[in-house]
Amino acid sequence: MNKSRLSLAVALSLAIATTAYAQSAVTSGSAEGRATSATEMQGMKSTTSTNAQANATANADARATMEKIKQKGATVSADARTRAEAKLDASAKSVNDQAKAQGDAKVAGRLAAEFKMTAEQLTNEKNELNASWGELMIAHSLVANSKTDLTASQLIELRNETGWGQIAAGMGLKLGETVSAVRAESRVANGLATADGKVAAIHGEGARAGLGVNAGVGAASGVGTSNANAAANAGVGVGIKIKP
Repeated sequence: MNKSRLSLAVALSLAIATTAYAQSAVTSGSAEGRATSATEMQGMKSTTSTNAQANATANADARATMEKIKQKGATVSADARTRAEAKLDASAKSVNDQAKAQGDAKVAGRLAAEFKMTAEQLTNEKNELNASWGELMIAHSLVANSKTDLTASQLIELRNETGWGQIAAGMGLKLGETVSAVRAESRVANGLATADGKVAAIHGEGARAGLGVNAGVGAASGVGTSNANAAANAGVGVGIKIKP
């Protein structure tokens, strides 16, 4: 074999070896990539499973709390509950009527400012829950005042099972003050009072820090310390007087 043929053979061998090595590297890289993807997928599945379990637990806890509220509220005088519910429903209706007359945007803006949300958030919540403005107003007023971790969405769900009077009483909020607070918030929604971001306080054993929303959100509430002492000794308020 002459030198030229030998050089050609060596070059050909090197080319074949280089190609084989490149193919091996690609194959190895692909295998490593598949292994990494499989690991990532497994991690994603594990995270999804953990989140699903956490959500299931949270939902079960919320449902248990809702059942306790229903049971506790049912022990309150039926007459007191009925009268409170009639007045709460009347406040809700006035807000719904105002939304029809002035438009959803105005009512959404007023309530959003009062509950420290955006009008878009509140509107989306209304649409998702298929709730009325009046129902949202009551739900957020109760949530703001209550020590429970229930959301407005969960209260709307509970409202489909029982009345607002039973819900408020079951949350440990005084019915008379609940009626007054919701009436005050309806004035805001209807444009008869200016939103100040301070939801009207409701007292009772289930009230946040014994003082309603203003104690829980901030001290600049206008609720004095003398009221705090009175609220600390207040009960659920089954013997309340509901003003006409």
